[in-house]
Parts: sequence; C-alpha cells; structure tokens
Amino acid sequence: MERKVWENLSAARVLLEIEDPCPNAAASRAYYAAYHACWHAMNEAGVPTPEVRPGVYYFLHEPLPGDAIEVGVLDGQAGKALRWLAELRVVADYLGDELTVELVRRALERATAFVQRLLGEEPTW
Repeated sequence: MERKVWENLSAARVLLEIEDPCPNAAASRAYYAAYHACWHAMNEAGVPTPEVRPGVYYFLHEPLPGDAIEVGVLDGQAGKALRWLAELRVVADYLGDELTVELVRRALERATAFVQRLLGEEPTW
C-alpha cells in the first residue's frame, strides 16, 4: 500500500507539471495518495481493512476520516484535510466543474503534507 501512496503523489506532480496540465486527474491522484496513506496507517495501528462485500476489502471513503480520528490515526485537522481532498476528487471525477491548476497545486501541497505526516519522507525506490 505504501508504494501506491508515493506513486499517486508522483503522478499528481507530473500531471500538473506537463505542458498542458491535467488538474482534474491530478486532484484525483492527490486524494488517492492521502487515502492510501490513511489506509496504511489504519492497518499499522491494528485496524484491519474491512470486507465491504464478499472478497472485497477496502476502507469506505466517506467514513474513513472520522474512523481514523476515532482510533487516533488522524487528528481533527488531518481528518478535515482528507475530507477536503475527497470533495475535490468528487468534483474532478464526477461533476462538470473544472478544477483550476492553482487550486490543485494547493491540494497537492496538502496531500503531500498529509502523507509525510503519516509515512515520513518520500523514499527512493
């Protein structure tokens, strides 16, 4: 799971740095970096990944920030950051609105800080 975190952060950076930036795709990747970091931290804290239907395991997106706060993996500020990133992902992936490069750069900064808080500095693979 940890590698997925760093891959998503890297992909978000690339999607913003290319000649014709892709802020919607970058917002989605930034969220998934934070989501996977939280998932990893929940497992590290001894919280097993729930089975949402037979044979399918993952943390549900909407309750995850609150669940992570409840078990002490996140504080309120980090939970708020994860919720905000999730809201941007929904706009990016499902709504007709377009996210701006400037907004997504801020989202990437928040996602990076969120990930570093949970996992430390980015490793060299």
